[in-house]
Amino acid sequence: MGLMNRARLRALEAKIGNINEIDVTAPAGSIGATEIANDVLTGAHAAEVANVNVVGGLLVVHRVLLASGADANVDVTLTEATRVIDVVVVLVGAGTTGSDVQVQNVTTAITDLIDVSSGSDEDVFRAASIDNAQQEVAAAANLRVAYSSTGADFPGAEVYVVGMKVA
Repeated sequence: MGLMNRARLRALEAKIGNINEIDVTAPAGSIGATEIANDVLTGAHAAEVANVNVVGGLLVVHRVLLASGADANVDVTLTEATRVIDVVVVLVGAGTTGSDVQVQNVTTAITDLIDVSSGSDEDVFRAASIDNAQQEVAAAANLRVAYSSTGADFPGAEVYVVGMKVA
């Protein structure tokens, strides 16, 4: 059909009337403005992704900030069951000796230890492995990001845990 230019738009308006005054009804099953307040789409709107699904599901991302300083854990209590499929760590300072990050299902490792000790500010690291026996975090359970450094203080990081909602 081609691009909608002004001439084609005017020709269309001549046939159907002023486009600004047309009442457009959304198809059944679509998401309308009343379901998404303030144009915000969150993981709460994503459907659960079933095994061998014929319609793809949406990804959800949990952003977890790790403060610089002493070793610690950051727990995020998930409201919905989530399968972790990727982890990205972005340093916000230079790595220190023995600095590592690990994503856990409550207290059991989901990822390998992500060694960030050789990194600089803004460097990106990813998990090299994800334990398929632990990657599903239950609703109301803690998604934990543990971080530590055997040398000086941990440099700080932003961790992005990518997953999908599951039943």
